[in-house]
Amino acid sequence: MAAEVIDLRDLMIKIKEMKKMNANLALEFDCAIEVEDINPLVKVINYAINYIGQLSEQELQISLNQSLSGITLGFTVFTETTELPAINEQVTEALKQYQATIELKNEPGKYAQLLISFEK
Repeated sequence: MAAEVIDLRDLMIKIKEMKKMNANLALEFDCAIEVEDINPLVKVINYAINYIGQLSEQELQISLNQSLSGITLGFTVFTETTELPAINEQVTEALKQYQATIELKNEPGKYAQLLISFEK
């Protein structure tokens, strides 16, 4: 399968529209990655949205930022939840083909954040 360049900003806008999500988007331009198969990535993004979405009824905050080290896609929600479920190991494995990692940040009773980081 030939590699193609995917604009993560466009992808997140499409996912938001398709899921009819209550989300605030803060997406930088020119955040693109090269992929051979986009389907596992879309599944990981949906997993992140569902994971964070289950923690609060409040609006989801989605950010996309580019730095010298790579691209970070963040999913944040303000939550009273103090106990968070573990991240599915299959998600970590799926991200390896994109040279990406997933990290859960949390301040108990305040917020939860999933960060997907793509290395340059």
